[in-house]
Amino acid sequence: MASSSSCGLGLACFVLLAASVGATQYKVGGDNGWAVPDATAESFNTWAEKTSFQIGDSLLFVYPKDKDSVLLVEPADYNTCNTSSYDKQFTDGSTSVTLDRAGAFFFISGVEANCRASEKLIVMVGSGGASAPAPAAQQGSGSPSPSTSAPAPSNGAPVPPASPKAPAAKNSTAKGAPPAAGSNSNGAGAGLAVAGFVASVAGCVAYATLAF
Repeated sequence: MASSSSCGLGLACFVLLAASVGATQYKVGGDNGWAVPDATAESFNTWAEKTSFQIGDSLLFVYPKDKDSVLLVEPADYNTCNTSSYDKQFTDGSTSVTLDRAGAFFFISGVEANCRASEKLIVMVGSGGASAPAPAAQQGSGSPSPSTSAPAPSNGAPVPPASPKAPAAKNSTAKGAPPAAGSNSNGAGAGLAVAGFVASVAGCVAYATLAF
């Protein structure tokens, strides 16, 4: 029984150690700490947007505990700087908050005037998994889908529709070829005469075959 308890305790310690190894602590506000940002300083939210937070990471808020504090609040209280309603309040001057879940965390200063002067922070925490693939990479094979439109020529001229046979030349005298558009009446008559001759020859051949 004692051996089983020791194994369980050892496993729990191992899990906690593994979680702490990959965790990172971020100091909010850098050297300026948790305070009203001056005109040239980067806002807290701009800093947070450039940082990839994961579950297990922590935020370190450093501030004068006799003049300021940190409140973990709901989104509505964040927007209105409502310091009278909060989920958690921290007043020790050096507060470490562990990001223990995925999603958004909303922090404001416990001093309403400071909050309204942009001493407030939204932190988005990822789940630690791989980022979702781009839509173009979700096709499985990775090859681009074929295009259904024909490419335009380099000079910008429209592409004519493909034709299985080349059009007959104007005024062509080839046997059986239809007269080209725009030809004169003599060309049309010659074409009809040739067609009639070919039909007559075909009829004679068919008759001779039946006769024999």
